[in-house]
Formats: sequence, structure tokens, C-alpha cells
Amino acid sequence: MKIASSLLLFYFFLPITFNIFRAKVLLLGQCITLLPVVNIFSANYRTARFKLRSFRCIYSLVYLALTGIYCTFFIRWYIRKGLNLAYFANCIYMVVVYLSAWLFFFIALRWQSILGAFSRCERSFLSDHYRRQSKGRFALGWKIRFTGFAIFALALVEDWLNYYSAYQSNIVQIATCNRTNVTVWQNFYLREHPHVFHWLPFNGFTIAITEWINRCMRYTWTYLDIFIISFCYGAQFRYEQIFRRLVAVQGIACPTNFWHDVRMDYVAVSELVQVLDAQFGHLILLACANDMYFIATQLFNGFQRRRVIANYVYFWYSLLLLMFRTIVMLYVGSGVYAASTSPLQLLRNVPSQHWGIDLQRLTDEVASGENVLSGKQFFFLKRQLILAMAGTLVTYELVLLDQVKKIPDTSTDCSYF
Repeated sequence: MKIASSLLLFYFFLPITFNIFRAKVLLLGQCITLLPVVNIFSANYRTARFKLRSFRCIYSLVYLALTGIYCTFFIRWYIRKGLNLAYFANCIYMVVVYLSAWLFFFIALRWQSILGAFSRCERSFLSDHYRRQSKGRFALGWKIRFTGFAIFALALVEDWLNYYSAYQSNIVQIATCNRTNVTVWQNFYLREHPHVFHWLPFNGFTIAITEWINRCMRYTWTYLDIFIISFCYGAQFRYEQIFRRLVAVQGIACPTNFWHDVRMDYVAVSELVQVLDAQFGHLILLACANDMYFIATQLFNGFQRRRVIANYVYFWYSLLLLMFRTIVMLYVGSGVYAASTSPLQLLRNVPSQHWGIDLQRLTDEVASGENVLSGKQFFFLKRQLILAMAGTLVTYELVLLDQVKKIPDTSTDCSYF
């Protein structure tokens, strides 16, 4: 009877702990064509899977096909115009965001195996002592949703500022070039997307498709950081549960089976971290490299003068948001390693007369285990990485400070193509 009730508890309550990848945060990604997984609101996590013949999959594939054509037009156009720092950064942005969309699509193909890794870890945390610890605390699911939607809301403001900044620049261009034969919006789209309207007719359908592609690409970059933050919060939370369990028994003589259970729980979380590193390491590498590159590029462009106040507001808001997003992502990601080593001091404080083989093994695993996420083993998400990246950026800016050259003001360029 006890075994049956445990299995029933596992079947019905396990999906509740999958707030990391369920419901609203996952749906947010699917709105911008990412992670085409069906049944994300199902009570049984086993039904959440990739399905080729589904609206979500077709929606993603149509986006990937159209965006591939769009990126080809975009890169070809700027190569023909002659690459400079600004054009090259735009091309890098296109390539990275398009590659990110494909990586999310491949992750959707492996979604069930990823959730299977979580289920194996979750079995250890359905016992009463872990569930009691979560009462009255900042819930994991709420923390993930709050962080994700807060960052996404800030990205919406950034997108609006970008739109308004471009609109104001078009007003300046119309006045400078004395354009009387086009409307404001026609001038706006011809100027902002010349690589599209040089080849395709200017009509409502083409505008709608172009705007849809651009919105999805812009938010994919933000969602990449949100996704990494989400699964890092999940692994970090499990280590913190183990730490709180050890704090609760501090100074109490515990039996041998207690240390055996804690060690197996710790090993389960460590195995989950290894799976996450293997499955999502390429996303971490891409996100860190992309954020680092654009922070450096934007800092370099910060020395340029702009004719419209809206351009200044958008530029500095976008740069500060990118820096904030990157710091949050690195801090939460490095928190997995910090949380994995937090029980060490508690274990070393256990009196020698209470030591046993399981306690010794647990201490060794905490002390010597590399339970850390990485960018495909090129670098590891530890707190030192934040200072290392900051130092690199400062060095980069100091070296290039005397290389600043004025970028041509595009608001005075009266040509479309």
C-alpha cells in the first residue's frame, strides 16, 4: 500500500515540480516559434513531446524557412554595400539568432529525454521533509515566471523604443531629403528594410511578414537568456533543498541511512546537472559569446554622436538592458556551482564520532565534484567568470579608445537602395 501511494504521488505531483519548462514560460517561447512541443499544459508531463504533425511544428518550420530567406537577403545586401563595424554586427546578430532558433528546434526533438532526466532527479525530492521545506518560501515556479516575464517585459519596452527611435530618424531624413512623394510609413519601411523591398513588392502582406520575422528574431535573443536562467534556477533549487535539510539536522546525531539518503539525493542532482550541461551547453556558449560581443560593440558605438534624442534613449536603454540580462544569466548560472558546494562546511562540522562511510563519500563528492554548467567545456559558469568578462571588456575598450571613428549618419542618406 505504501509503495502504491508513493507511485501515485510521483505520477500526480511530479508535473507540479516541472515549473521550469512548463506552461507560461514555455508558451512564451512558442509564441515566438521556439520549442514546438505539444501538451505543455497536460497534468502528465510524459505527454509533453515533439510532434511533427502539429500546428506548433508547422509554425516553427514556416518561420525557419522564411527567416532563412530573410537572413540571406540581409547578409547579401550588406556585403554588397561594404561591411563596416555596424553592418558586420548586424550580420552576426542575424546568424546567431537564426542559429538559436534551430538549436531550440533540435532541443524540442529531445524534449522527452530531457524531462526524463528531471523525473529521475525529482523522485528523490517528493518525500515529506523536502516538501515541508518549500512551504512559506519563494516558490521555484513563481521565481522563474517572475524573472522570465520581467526580463521579457523590459525587452518589450526596448522594442518599442527601437521602433520609436527609427521612426524619429525617418522624420529627420524626410525633412533633410525633402521627400514629398512618399508617406512617412512608406519611407520608414523602405529605409529600415531595403534588402526586402529591393526584391519584393511594397504591400501589406510583405510588411506583415517582415515585421513578424523581425519581432520573433528580436525576442529570440532575449528568450535565450530566459531559458538558461530557468533551468539554472531548477538545478540550484535542488541543491539548496539539500543544504536546508542539512541545516535542519545540524548538531543532531543522524543514523547511517540518513547520510546514505542525502548522498543519493546529491548524486541525483549532480547527474541532472551533467545532463543539462550536455543538452544545453551549446546554448550557454552561444548566449555568452553573443552577449559579450554585442556589449563590446555597443560600448564602442557609445562614443558616436546622434541627431535625435530618441536615438540616445534607445541606445543606452538597450545597452543597459543587455548588460543587466547578461549579468543575471551569469549570476544565476554560476549559482548552480555555488549551491553545490554550500553543504561542505556543514559536513566538515559533523563530529568525528558520527562519521561513517556514506558521510565521507558525500563530503568527498561535494568537495571534489565539478557540478558546474559550461559552454561546451570552453568555460565554466562560476562567479569568477563575471569579473573575467568585465575585465576583458574594460581592456577591449581601453585598447580601442584611440581607434574611434565617426560612423556615417544614416539619417542624412537620401538613398533607399
